[in-house]
Amino acid sequence: MNWTTLYIGGKTDFREEVLRKLENSKIDFMPGYMEGNYGRQVCELYWIDEDLSLRDFKEAIGGKLIWKYRLRFYTKLEEATASSDKSDYNFTPEEKSMLEAMRKSA
Repeated sequence: MNWTTLYIGGKTDFREEVLRKLENSKIDFMPGYMEGNYGRQVCELYWIDEDLSLRDFKEAIGGKLIWKYRLRFYTKLEEATASSDKSDYNFTPEEKSMLEAMRKSA
């Protein structure tokens, strides 16, 4: 069996719940460890069987957890770290002005 690395990023700490779901599934995986500051995004890595599809991996985690933590899946470290460098939200100019007005009124 050959392994491939899969990176997962999410808005809040999802690691325990995702690990629990994966341990109860029948897929082969090994959890990894990522050290560093990735902005507001929590990042984790897993080694999975290279023959396992991303869809099967996501099904093992479950849609509820993916939506709850807004999980994103990456195959390259550069993609995972680049996405965490960006703002969490891409606001329109109108939305940005509304946010600024709210900040000033607070």
